[in-house]
Amino acid sequence: ITMQMAAATGKVGSSGSVQVVSLVCQRCSQPIRLTKKMDPSALNNLRQVALDQLQQPLESDPASPEGEETAALPRSSTTIHGGKGKRASEMPALKGQEDVGLAEDIVLAAEVFAFLSEHCDVDHPLCSECPEAVLEGYQKQLAQHEDAARLYEELLAQLSAEVSSGEKGGEGAGADQEQLEALRREEEELKLELLRSEEKRMRYSEELVKEREREAGLKREEEEYWRDFNEHQRQMLQFADDQLSVSYQLQYYTEQLERLKKTNIINATFHIWHNGYFGTINGLRLGRLQSVPVEWGEINAAWGQTIFLLNTLARMSGVVFERYRLVPYGNQSFIEVLDGKKKVLPLHYTSGIRLFQEAKFDSAMVAFLDCLQQFKAHVEKSSKGEFALPYKIEKDRIGDDNGYFSIKMNLNSMENWTKALKYTLTDLRWALTWVSASV
Repeated sequence: ITMQMAAATGKVGSSGSVQVVSLVCQRCSQPIRLTKKMDPSALNNLRQVALDQLQQPLESDPASPEGEETAALPRSSTTIHGGKGKRASEMPALKGQEDVGLAEDIVLAAEVFAFLSEHCDVDHPLCSECPEAVLEGYQKQLAQHEDAARLYEELLAQLSAEVSSGEKGGEGAGADQEQLEALRREEEELKLELLRSEEKRMRYSEELVKEREREAGLKREEEEYWRDFNEHQRQMLQFADDQLSVSYQLQYYTEQLERLKKTNIINATFHIWHNGYFGTINGLRLGRLQSVPVEWGEINAAWGQTIFLLNTLARMSGVVFERYRLVPYGNQSFIEVLDGKKKVLPLHYTSGIRLFQEAKFDSAMVAFLDCLQQFKAHVEKSSKGEFALPYKIEKDRIGDDNGYFSIKMNLNSMENWTKALKYTLTDLRWALTWVSASV
């Protein structure tokens, strides 16, 4: 309770401040205003209770410097602010008889509220609305206590009934004995049933162990199966890759085969062309001029390619030469005379050694023209006149209507000899083209 009190119309002390008196509800903190219209008998009773409280001995306040005394009120939160540590009876006199009576009523009410707060569970003062809420709370507590008391009474009655039935239990001892025997028999049966259940449990445990072992074996078999399956799948994928690779290789080789089938192997092996005044076979010049002295090694190699070409065309066409046999031997090729004496005509020439060498070399070149003429006659006969060479051959000469040139070196110029060799390569090119087309 906080109560500030002062004269309604006067000043207190030398400062002249006016103090306002107020009471607060201890439950909802709403301000409380006292009415002057009070019952005199109730007011006398309040005064008597307050005076009884004020007549209690005073205790010294250790905080007071002058040793002033204050009234020790019972447990209360009431504080009267009317001066520095003075009792309410020592408050300054208020102006007017009415104000003095109001102040006394407030002081007495505060003392009574403090007394009530100490001797009950609810702090005072209370406003006009809070007592109803407090009363409602007490009613709820009362209902709870009544329910608890009723529950205790029921339990007490139940215990009393059990005690009474126990006193009369001697009469049913026989029935209880029979019931006990029945329970014992039931216990024995349950024990037997428990033994049978235990046996079943042991048997089922053994079966469970076996099933688990079987399950482990099945799992191992399953793992092995999946390993084999994965290996099989890997092999299948590998085989598929190999098959795809083989199919691609087959396709590639088939294309290469078709290309090779369309390729003339003889034309690719023997390339006859010209290089100015010279005829060439595979890039080797066949002939010699005073202005262009071709090495005899190149000429001999060109003769080796030439005799090899004519021999190949003869075998492909089924031609068997009379009197001669061609022997391709690179730059040392020669022609063997078939007269029983095993005479050899060298189709190569070595510079510096001229004794009988030019005659043999000339005889070999003339024999080569003879073989080319035999090949022409055979192909013309088999083709029924459809095949013909651009340059005609007459013994040791070759040419056309514009002139014939000897293939011999002796008593011949290098230009005519080289031109005769060029005509010889031209005829071979025509023969090569005909055989390639007819094969």
